[in-house]
Parts: sequence; C-alpha cells; structure tokens
Amino acid sequence: MAVKRMVILVEGDSELAFIKRMLIPQLYARSEAKGISGWSIETCKIISNRKLQKKGGNINYEYLYNDIERFTSQGCSVLTTFLDFFRLPNDFPGYTINGNQIHLVELAMKHDLKERIPHLPCFVPYIQKYEFEALLFSNMNGFNYLIDDAKILEALNKITEQYTNPEDINGGQDTAPSKRLMALFNYNKTADSIEMLKKIGFDTIYARCPRFSNWFDCLCSLIID
Repeated sequence: MAVKRMVILVEGDSELAFIKRMLIPQLYARSEAKGISGWSIETCKIISNRKLQKKGGNINYEYLYNDIERFTSQGCSVLTTFLDFFRLPNDFPGYTINGNQIHLVELAMKHDLKERIPHLPCFVPYIQKYEFEALLFSNMNGFNYLIDDAKILEALNKITEQYTNPEDINGGQDTAPSKRLMALFNYNKTADSIEMLKKIGFDTIYARCPRFSNWFDCLCSLIID
C-alpha cells in the first residue's frame, strides 16, 4: 500500500515545534486507535527566500503559494496551513481585518489555489484566530510553570478568566495575545511557548479553542475516513 503524505506548512520555529511535538503525535494516535496506517505526516516552515533557502520570518501569500506548488509537484495527499490572522499580509485572497471573517479568507485561498495549481491535492487552509499565542491562554498551567511573580500571574489569570474562548483575545496592535504577554513579562516565543504548551496539554487546548479543534478534527477525518 502506497504511503499517503500530509504536509502542514507553518510560519516559524515555535509553530514548527508545536505541530511536530504535540499535534502530529495526536494525529498518529487517533489514526492508530482506528487501526489506520500508511500516512506520513510532516511539518515544514514556509520558504521566504528561495535564493538563500531561508525558511520562516515574514510570510506573504506568494511565498505560501510557491511552497504549495512545490509540494504539489513532489506528490502529496493533503496540504494544510497553520498561520496567524494577526498581521496577516494584505496580499492574501479575501484579505480582511475582521476576525469574524477568517473563514472567508480561507475559502478565497482555496479557490485561488485551485484556479492556479493543476492537480492541487486536498487543501485545508487554516488561519489561527488571532495568533498562535492564543493557545497559551487555554489555562494557567503554562504561565504557572514559567513565571514566579504573583502580580504577573494575577494579571494573566484575569485575561484567562475573561475569555471563555482564548481565540477571542483580540488582535489589536496592543491587545493581541503576544502583545499582552510581552507587556507583562520578557516573553520569548521560541524559548517559552512549547514548554508552556506542554504544561497545558493538548487535550486542554483542544477543549478550549474551538477553531483549532475543528481544524484538528478535519485533519483526523481525512486520515481516518
């Protein structure tokens, strides 16, 4: 039986670590529980400078398009993305700053790629509302692990309790999840985020973040069905 390939395209090192160390093992666990095998699931940072083969950094739509075209030509069963809505470049199809219309951007991406890339495999566009750091607010476990300042923890707890859905923490210049973290402590995305997310646990993130969980469920269904 031929191995089927799923590729998850991300923006940077923190997202790469999260997908590789937390999300992909969950996908394999769900498929194994159903007796499904024969899938290769991998994640890759988007190439943002082809001459230097540099990956990550500032991502525009053409960079993403180029990678999707490349993986299509290599052979792939499923392609998906894990991108931030906050500061999404304005060259994306269907661009908007309205967080309630992210699904329209995703639909526009899918339509554009189908029009431009022959033989595009199953493509699942996913844009995280409002950004990757929203997941860190799923509960206080990650913050409690990293921070020992009671005042900072109290401020973070107020934010966490204020939002039933962490994905609703808005994406303004000063109010996006990452901006809130940087305003309170010396947040280092690459060094801190994966350790905090591991303390929170995948099941809690899945339960608290419905947009993220819907995407995960979609990927599971493509593997299992």
